This record gives sequence, C-alpha cells and structure tokens, in this order.
Amino acid sequence: MANSGSVGVIKDLETWLTDNISTASADGIKWVTSVDTSDTAFARAVAAGRGIHAAGALAATANNLIELCGDLTHVYGQTGHYVLEVQIQMDIVAAIAFNIGLNDDSLDAGNTLPVELSGTTWTSTASSFIGFVFDTDATNDDVHCFWVDDDTDTSKAIADLRLSGAAPVASKWAMARIELQDRGSGNGVRATFLWVQDGKSFEKVFDTTLDRDVGLVPYIGIEQRATPSAANVYVKYIYQEQSIAD
Repeated sequence: MANSGSVGVIKDLETWLTDNISTASADGIKWVTSVDTSDTAFARAVAAGRGIHAAGALAATANNLIELCGDLTHVYGQTGHYVLEVQIQMDIVAAIAFNIGLNDDSLDAGNTLPVELSGTTWTSTASSFIGFVFDTDATNDDVHCFWVDDDTDTSKAIADLRLSGAAPVASKWAMARIELQDRGSGNGVRATFLWVQDGKSFEKVFDTTLDRDVGLVPYIGIEQRATPSAANVYVKYIYQEQSIAD
C-alpha cells in the first residue's frame, strides 16, 4: 500500500511566491541553479499568461546546460510514497535535451545531463536517477522514461521506455509527473510516469531496479544540442508529496 508504515503525508507546492532560488545551498534556500557562460540562471519572474514562475535562458551555444534542482537530497523510496510534478514550458525545442525527475546530486558536477540519448544509445553519468529524458539527438524525438541504479542503466528495451507521440511542443506548457511506490526490502521502487501536453496524456508504469534507500533530489536540466537557438525556459510550479516514515 502507498502509505504502509508511514504516519502521514507531507505536501509541498512551490509557486515561487517566495524568492528562494540561489546558486548554492544556504539557510532559507530551497532551490539551486547552475548555468554555463552566457546563460541566464533561473530566477523568480512574472509575466502575463505565466503569472509568477521561475525563468531561465540558454544561450545559442551547443552543450550549454542550465539546471534547477532541490538544494539537498531528501527523497527515499522506502518512505512508501513520493510524487514529483513539474509544469514546464520552453519556447524552442528543436535542438535541446532535458531531464526532469530525481537525481542523486543536486547539481550535476559533470556539467552534462545525468542521462543522454543519442540514436538509441543511452549515456548516463548519474549513479542513480529516475525520470523523463528527451533528446533531439535520439532516433525518436519523444519523451522517454529512464532510471539508473548503482551506475547500472535499466535493461528495458528503448521501445518500452518511449512515450510514443509525447514530443514537447514549443511555447506550450507540459506537465511531467513521476510517482514512486515502495515494494519492500530487496525490491526496486515501482514508478508511474505521466507526461501531459497539448491536450494529450502519456503514462507508463514500471517495477524498477532503483534502490529504495538511495537519496535523491528533484532535478530539472536542459542542455543545448548542435546548431541551437537561444531558448527560454519557464517553470510554473513544482509539487511534491511524500510519506512520513515512522
């Protein structure tokens, strides 16, 4: 059961009403951001049609990376139940890659996305990661589900991981939601992936190999690919729900 062994549920909705984004963890900081040269780090912003949100921008430079992440690892599958939901919009999607999910590091020290997809070949630099992967270097420009555990990528066939038809749309909001459920000692967590965009929803459920005791943190990373255009990225909200372990 989702909350077996728990004593309650914590719910948190980040609507950016408080300015708590910085480039490094500190008291009062909830989210950290990192950029490459000429990029614009995520910061609180407001605009008609978007309201209060976090906004960042990528320069038209191949391999530039912008990140927005929780400031410390706090997500563990063994607590029983966890949900991460992100509403995101990008005005250019023709030459980008992104990861949205849970990573074992707050900001990726390797200066590249935790997981990348070229053709049908996965490359992961994270020891543990679970979430959505999109890459215009891939054979199919669709969002994929993916996870890594103890430096070992999932062995699921790429066709099974692909959310066929779930390609991001420029200047339209998308909702990425991942839900983790504990399956008990010796079992990887169960993960439900849901991508919603342009009036369509795509969902897949997997019994993963991701360890229940690994510490993870919400992670959003967007990286430029070859011959890119400058790209703006907006995050409207980040929602988390997690069991409280007894």
